[in-house]
Amino acid sequence: MRAEVIHIGLNGPCECRGGDAYQNLSAALGEIGLELGSVTYVRSAEPEVEEALKLAVRRSRLVILTGGVGHNSGREELAKKTLSRLLNRRLILQPDMIKRLEGAYKGRGLDLPHGYEKAALLPHGARPLTDTLGNPSGFYIEQEGHVVLYAASSPEDVMATLPAELPSVMRLRNRSRRFERVRIVRTYGVDELRLAEMLQGVGDREVAVSYIGTPEGVDIRVMVHAGLAEKAESLLDGACNNITAKAGDYCYGMDSEGMEAAVARLLTEKKLTISTAESCTGGLVAKRLTDVSGSSAYMERGVVTYSSRAKEELLDVPAKTLAEHGAVSKETAEAMAEGIRWRANTDLGLSITGIAGPTGGTVAKPVGLVYIGLATSEGVTVKGYNFQGDRAAVRFATSQRALDMVRRYLIS
Repeated sequence: MRAEVIHIGLNGPCECRGGDAYQNLSAALGEIGLELGSVTYVRSAEPEVEEALKLAVRRSRLVILTGGVGHNSGREELAKKTLSRLLNRRLILQPDMIKRLEGAYKGRGLDLPHGYEKAALLPHGARPLTDTLGNPSGFYIEQEGHVVLYAASSPEDVMATLPAELPSVMRLRNRSRRFERVRIVRTYGVDELRLAEMLQGVGDREVAVSYIGTPEGVDIRVMVHAGLAEKAESLLDGACNNITAKAGDYCYGMDSEGMEAAVARLLTEKKLTISTAESCTGGLVAKRLTDVSGSSAYMERGVVTYSSRAKEELLDVPAKTLAEHGAVSKETAEAMAEGIRWRANTDLGLSITGIAGPTGGTVAKPVGLVYIGLATSEGVTVKGYNFQGDRAAVRFATSQRALDMVRRYLIS
């Protein structure tokens, strides 16, 4: 059975919370036999809401309207008026709902807001929803086998009330045993076309595979459908194992795991320590590594050596190296990596030097040129890259590549 979401925004999709919330909602709906078919964003305008609702009600058994949190956002009133007209149902005052509202405000020691009674006006036949504290949080209407729900809350909070408040949806679950499971396999260092070639034959009727390019690499979205929850889990595990086997070292994490978390996990497992010396990234790699809880186990220190003087004083980069090759060079990156590893007495020393732009580039050394060095007990490896984009894009791409360089060393 199909479900869909219509998000009513003040100015459109810019105020959307992002994909994570709806991915969680999709998984939760799958538990009750419903597939989240689409998420539509409309402005807070009656004609747009009505047009979206007309289409949604025709094609989906469950339609979830979301909007501003609370009853005074204006979007709940808009949803009520639109549904009332579309379904030909008058707005009726709900005395029980008034009592709940009054109790909720008084229980928190707050004065009742002007016009609070409007929140108790619902289309005829609509049933109120309540949050985990018993406060009104929306309503739903059943009509001709379809359910339309308005939630003055986040998508996750919708699911907190859905099973208990919507017996009709629970009946749909008993009629249609289709379970959906979704997982993201995260990759880096390979493009979408190459991945698609590598993963030929992974998808089928029950397993859908799609590719999403991000600044962190390419995410492989795996969605499976099955009549039993256990089979869905088995299919998902099998598909993801197949993908990681075919894509190999390009895979670095699952779902929301970032490159920094993958590196942190490997450093912790191998009981190794790391220190960083950064120039053009301004400490971004150190920040990302220390964003992970428990980073004190592997992160010893990070220094930002922006000037040549700092590189000499803090990392013992020879003045001759800087004079002959420049601050942005393979030789300087090598000396920086060696210097920070020796000074910090860590297993690994990571260095970055480059030109983030938009100024500072030359014909010989253009904006986006970066050298990354990794010092280990086996020696120093330095690689040069030319990243594209604005200053922020170059800095992030550099940090991602540097972390991946560490990751690949740790799994080699």
